[in-house]
Amino acid sequence: MTKEYQNPKAFISCSLRNEDKPVVDWLTNLTRIFGFVPFGTVGKFTATPKPIYEEMKLGIKDADCLILFATPRYIQDDIHLKKRTGKGISEMLHVEVGMAVASDKPVLVFVQKGTSIGSFISNLVQYIEIDPYNQQDIINKWPLIANYFRSALSIIAANWEKNKNKENIKTLQTILTIIGGAVILNSLLSDDKE
Repeated sequence: MTKEYQNPKAFISCSLRNEDKPVVDWLTNLTRIFGFVPFGTVGKFTATPKPIYEEMKLGIKDADCLILFATPRYIQDDIHLKKRTGKGISEMLHVEVGMAVASDKPVLVFVQKGTSIGSFISNLVQYIEIDPYNQQDIINKWPLIANYFRSALSIIAANWEKNKNKENIKTLQTILTIIGGAVILNSLLSDDKE
């Protein structure tokens, strides 16, 4: 099967805490509904004695995109406005988004309602805030969610085409090298005969 007809691989960046499992499972199923193959979550889909950042880097490199499910992890305080507190996400989620952006991979971010993702992610990529426990919120945002996945798929298809062209150029270079070598060899051999 050629790459054009395979389902895109989505590196899933999410919490592994038990309390987040229902929302993570729901969003992983959402990923499958749109034809993406979820994989890569360090500690969920893979385990290795290597440093975590290495496993993340390899998984993101092998992925066609990164899908982040941001659920609350820490209480955050605004140092100037003490009344503004929020629930922030794990630092590792920021790292994975940074790796994906640096690798030119599309990044889809879904934020559980009530979770603050901070300024790093929100300055890099667009995100959709969703309440997975509110059916009406899901229905209202469904067209936006579908468009989000379609847009990612368009970027992935363009990346596949670009990579296919690079492979074709490499093949052509190899063929030209062989032909050039054969011409040189032929001229050397014909010089010997004269």
